[in-house]
Amino acid sequence: MKVLIVEDDPFIADDLKFEISTRFPAGISEIIGPATNYADAVSLIYSSSPDLVLLDISLGEDKDAGIRLAHFINQQICIPIIFLSGLPKQIGFDQAKFLCPFDFIHKPFDPGILAEKIELAIIYQSQRKNIGQTNLSSTPGAHNKLMVTTGFNEITAIPVRNLILLEADDKIIRAFTTNNKQSIDFTSPGLKNFYKNNLFMLKDFYQLNRKHVFNLNMVHKIKNNHILIPKLSNGLGNTTEGFFQLPIPKNGDSKKLLYARLGYKN
Repeated sequence: MKVLIVEDDPFIADDLKFEISTRFPAGISEIIGPATNYADAVSLIYSSSPDLVLLDISLGEDKDAGIRLAHFINQQICIPIIFLSGLPKQIGFDQAKFLCPFDFIHKPFDPGILAEKIELAIIYQSQRKNIGQTNLSSTPGAHNKLMVTTGFNEITAIPVRNLILLEADDKIIRAFTTNNKQSIDFTSPGLKNFYKNNLFMLKDFYQLNRKHVFNLNMVHKIKNNHILIPKLSNGLGNTTEGFFQLPIPKNGDSKKLLYARLGYKN
């Protein structure tokens, strides 16, 4: 089990190294880092293939580096992330939670709590390596579909890989996909609750406002403060029906977080 530390404070990084090496002399084969910025962290991920990341959010002047890095990790290698941040709740936890981290610990951290979270992550990752692939191969795609109520005694499966956009209209949600010209309409207790309940499968999606949740990987362009997403795609980037145009909230923090989730540093 290899652990990557992403932390710009050398004293905290040393404390983390000490606690991990002392409490897990056999369970941790290597402590990688610390990486003190986004670029170094990405480089270490590629060169060292860690099994767990302890991730700060603000690295020096780059205040949302950890958010962008978590998005990168979820897309590229999908390993457990434990955030460690001293940022206020509304800036730290409220941003990090949408990246589906394994856990979030506020600084200054309690060594005992940290050890418990790491131990759980070790067990989780070990089980995932041993039996996760077997389960997935026996039921390919079973865990990548949203099961929604589309009518009386009717449930429809929506493959997440085909999902472009969820659009709310009161208690009705319209799902737009790459392989259907018409939306798939279903009932739900509200878009916010639906998104929250399916965060694990929708980790590459972003809730822009009360009406829209969209696939970050489908974004074609940002223009005139709108996100442009192809309505239909053949998977090669060619579109046939124009674009959805979703207005970006004028709130500065919302826009900043959106750009961070897209991996863009403005």
